[in-house]
Parts: sequence; C-alpha cells; structure tokens
Amino acid sequence: MFKRFPLQSLLDLAQLDSDTAAARLGASNGHERDMERRLQMLLEYRSEYSERMARVTQTGMHSVDLRNFREFIDKIDAAIELQRELVAKARIAVEAGQLHWHSQRRKLRSFDTLSQRHSVAERVSESRQEQKEQDELAVKSFLDKPMIMG
Repeated sequence: MFKRFPLQSLLDLAQLDSDTAAARLGASNGHERDMERRLQMLLEYRSEYSERMARVTQTGMHSVDLRNFREFIDKIDAAIELQRELVAKARIAVEAGQLHWHSQRRKLRSFDTLSQRHSVAERVSESRQEQKEQDELAVKSFLDKPMIMG
C-alpha cells in the first residue's frame, strides 16, 4: 500500500502559491495594459487639441481664448506625465510579478519532482514486497509437498 507523500501539504501549498502568483501577474498585466491605453488616449487627445489650436490660431483668435487653449494643453501635458509615471510603475509591478511567479513555479516543480520520486520509490517497494511474498509462498508450497524418495 502506498504511503502518503510526506511533503504533500507543502506541495499543495506550493500549488496554491503558484496559482495565486499567476492570478496576480494576470491582474498586473491587465492593469499595465489599461494604463498604457489611457496614456495613448491622452496622447491622441493632445494631438487632436493641438491641431485644433493650430487651425483656430491661423484664422485669428482672441488672446484670452489663446491663453485658455495653452493652459488646457499644459494640463493635458501634466496628465500625460502623470500617466507615464503610472505606466512605468505598472511595468515594474509586472516585472516583479513575473519574478515572483517564476520563483513559485520553480518551488512547485521541486516539490512535484520529489512527489514523483516518492511515488516511484513506493511502487518499487511494493513490487519488492509482492515478489518477496510470492517467493515465500513458493517456498512454503514446495516444502509442504510430500517428498518421494526413490
């Protein structure tokens, strides 16, 4: 009969840790994509607004309106810088998540290898035990037979 793998609880915990790390990495990847998408939207909005300002400026514009346009573009630029920082932080989080996930996977593979070795050793031990029992039965059967002497 197979003995339970002595480190099974650690193997189960390693599997849970690996799954959790993978889920967190997935969430970090999604967050990074969202941050990049927002940055792209801000860049496109700034480009469109700058083009609109250039067109309006060519036709003539009151100085107050021109100042308002420039102030608004400055606010968009500040938002773009902030979003770039958020994208950079999200990338760092993804890289950290990848390292953590790889570490958890290595740990899981180590315990899994030990578990497989344990299973092989148990099968070999069981096979030897069965062979020993069969040999003992054969010897007993041989000894229990009446001997004919000629």
